[in-house]
Amino acid sequence: MVYTSIMYKKTTKTLNIHISLNKIMADKKEKVEENVEEVEKVEGEGGGNALVMIGIVIVALIILVYAYTSITGNAIFGFDGFGSNEVRIGFMGPLTGDAASYGHAIKRGVEMALKDSKLQNVKIIYEDTRCDGEEAVSAINKLINIDKVSAIIGDVCSGATLAVAPIAEQNKVVMISASSTSPEITNAGEYIFRTIPSDTHQGKFGAELVYDLGLRNLSILYGNEEYGVGFEGVLKENFESLGGLVVAEESFERGSTDLRTQLTKIRKARPEAIYIISNSPDSSVAALKQIKQMGIKAKVFGSEGLKGPEIAATKVAENLTITSVSAGTPAFVEQYMREHGLAIQPFAPQAYDSFNALAKAIQNGARTGSEIKLQLDNLKFSGVSGDIEFDSNGDVSGSYQVYRLVNGTFVLADY
Repeated sequence: MVYTSIMYKKTTKTLNIHISLNKIMADKKEKVEENVEEVEKVEGEGGGNALVMIGIVIVALIILVYAYTSITGNAIFGFDGFGSNEVRIGFMGPLTGDAASYGHAIKRGVEMALKDSKLQNVKIIYEDTRCDGEEAVSAINKLINIDKVSAIIGDVCSGATLAVAPIAEQNKVVMISASSTSPEITNAGEYIFRTIPSDTHQGKFGAELVYDLGLRNLSILYGNEEYGVGFEGVLKENFESLGGLVVAEESFERGSTDLRTQLTKIRKARPEAIYIISNSPDSSVAALKQIKQMGIKAKVFGSEGLKGPEIAATKVAENLTITSVSAGTPAFVEQYMREHGLAIQPFAPQAYDSFNALAKAIQNGARTGSEIKLQLDNLKFSGVSGDIEFDSNGDVSGSYQVYRLVNGTFVLADY
């Protein structure tokens, strides 16, 4: 049996159950001791009835222990309610909020890989972080201290991943992200891995794309968080090293939907191209609509965060050019459509490979975070997103593709 569940968040009610169960168990322990004394008194005379009573109490205790571990996740006397061979893996990502489409795509990729791996001793525990650093810290503390996970898939947004990386590192719990691309993650720790390339690569790729199309004056509109800031810095440096000029750089807070102030400054700079770097669908849609409304005549490019259904459904986004990591092998794209009834979504192939990397470590006998790390350090396989081989910083090389939005569909473009 494969265990998959969404675990609870701590509440007063849960704590009360925790306390009540402990009290009940203490009472049952006293009852067992009383029954043992009774057996000694009636030994040889009706002892069978006393033994039956003890049996009933023992069964009751086992039920209480199972209920306790199921509700709290804590072990009692070394018994955790599951097989000792079980490996627990945490999942951290936005399952609600404006980045939820990314979180659910990654969750689907993970669950596809779990099913295909046929592992019977893995339990995935899901935590919704909303791509928020504070939520992520609460989630990882629960996953490590209560759920006792050996590895975590996540987080999705770079800021949340960087917020929790020191905690994973301190506790020797492997973290592997399918979507966090900030260059800062490269030096986040020995237990931090990712199946998506750093933006040091995509920033260079994007700069070359814009420059090779003959565009020399570029404006950059980016999210004011680790992902946007890191990508923007690399994009600007590489574009200007080629001989281009970044004429405007404007940031926005994630989730913002009024970007007219930033776009007014960009319009005054008269760019030939605008590069939008965002992992907020709400902000991306707003930016595209307001660029059109304000009459800004520039070719629009976007990072992989814009390659999603919300953007595809936006009519003013037609002809948008996207730089993105691999969308997966044709077989995986077909499987995703068959199982979910959806066109392939961002980061699903990388999520599939993230779980597969952990699955291969587990299949080789790894159980603890340290054992899994040692396996990943020497792992190499052909994944659905490309070749997976981690360097000394837990990074992969990866490759990029160019897409254009044509009639509401992202079409692979020659470049």
